[in-house]
Amino acid sequence: MTTLGDIDPGFGPADDLRHRPAPGGRMRDSLFWELIMPDEQLGVQIYLYLTDRGKTGYNVSVWGPDPVAVKLSQGVVGEDEDLDNFHFDGLSVKQPELRRTASVSYTSDDVKLEYNFTALHDAFSYRSNPDGLPAWFAENRLEQTGHVTGFLEVAGRRIAWDRKGHRDHSWGVRNWGVPHHWKWFIAYTESGRVVNGWIWIARGEWGFAGYVVNDGVTIPVSHIRHHAEYHDDMTQKRLEADVVDITGETTRLVLDAFGVVKLPTRDPMGTVITEAACRATIDGEEGAGQFETHWPGQYLQHLIESAR
Repeated sequence: MTTLGDIDPGFGPADDLRHRPAPGGRMRDSLFWELIMPDEQLGVQIYLYLTDRGKTGYNVSVWGPDPVAVKLSQGVVGEDEDLDNFHFDGLSVKQPELRRTASVSYTSDDVKLEYNFTALHDAFSYRSNPDGLPAWFAENRLEQTGHVTGFLEVAGRRIAWDRKGHRDHSWGVRNWGVPHHWKWFIAYTESGRVVNGWIWIARGEWGFAGYVVNDGVTIPVSHIRHHAEYHDDMTQKRLEADVVDITGETTRLVLDAFGVVKLPTRDPMGTVITEAACRATIDGEEGAGQFETHWPGQYLQHLIESAR
């Protein structure tokens, strides 16, 4: 596995575990796993956060053209709870080999899943992109695409998994009010093509992050030319992107959403995060993907009302 570029990614051997703050500081870890199934018209994501004070919570979302299940929980765990063997309210996370394998399981009254992840490439840090990682977002963020086995049981269906999926891990305290907007996406094909991108605008400036994987080589993104289409309620419809990497090569990505789900954020800015499960093509090769948008709540409502 090879990653191009000479920018220090800024993470060490233990940085897939729980982070502790500097004296007098604060810290927050957030971990995310996803898998999109256009053939089943379903998307799945598991999002977990954990603070230095032990506050924790998750959302487990299963959705398609309509939400199927959105499971939420919040609480507190002990100081000894870490992210290589974590348990909270039906959710279990194990990382037998950090930045290489993970096993996530969840059981509730109406959702059961086992998600076993094996990385396709080395974990990628958004610090490795030319625009870097803005401090308002995180101290660091790892992205990694992999192969997933396991199963999902929901709404009377059992779906076995043997396909591609994705995960990320951020640490640091996020200031949700700084960005005006962002688009985050991941797309993958069963042959191993991968495109990950993050497009943000904050303080009047654009920034880009992400990577492409081609023939087993991970290449950081330089910039992304893009155009998005939305429904009347500003939920995602389509994204067309020309992803330019640091070698100057362009990868063409198209995402067509077949279902969206809005996530609760409860921050003072009324931030709205919407996840779209998508059919994807990468340079014409069919695959699957996820397309996330961030909007300040008041601005989003203004956009919706202005279009009427």
